[in-house]
Amino acid sequence: MKFIADMMLGRLARWLRLYGYDTLYGVKDDDEIIEIARREGRVILTRDSGLAERAKKLGLEVILLDSNSLEGQVRELKRFGVELKELFPPNARCPKCNGPIRPVSKEEVRDKVPSKVYESYDEFYVCEDCGQIYWPGRQWKEMVKIDERLRRV
Repeated sequence: MKFIADMMLGRLARWLRLYGYDTLYGVKDDDEIIEIARREGRVILTRDSGLAERAKKLGLEVILLDSNSLEGQVRELKRFGVELKELFPPNARCPKCNGPIRPVSKEEVRDKVPSKVYESYDEFYVCEDCGQIYWPGRQWKEMVKIDERLRRV
C-alpha cells in the first residue's frame, strides 16, 4: 500500500515512512495530489473532506481522517487495515525524503558522523536518496517509546 498525505498530516507521513510505507508528503495542491494518486496508485490520506469527496468521485482510494493526534490517526488507519510493520530498517524509509534506508558498515560513515557517534555506535544506516545517516542513539530510543505507545492504540 502506497500513500500520499496532504499537508495536514506531516507527522503521520514521517511515521508511516518509518514503518516502511512509501508515503509522499509535501504536495500542496489538491489537484496535484489527485493526479499523483491516480498516476501512481496511491491511497490519499487527508483530513480535508472536500479533497476526499473530489477524489472519491474520481474513483480514487481515500482515507479521510478525523483525528488531529498521531495516536488517533493511527487508530483510524488500523480500522482501514493499515498495520504497523517493524519499525526501522530493514523495512523503513527515510522520514525526511521517503527514500529507502539500507545498512552500511561503520567504516562507510567514518568521516560523515561526529567522532563521538562513530566511537559509540557500531550500527549505521543511510538513506539511498538523500544520504541521511541514522544510528540507534537517543532519538532512536525515543522513537521506540512512541512506537510502543502507537502499537497499544
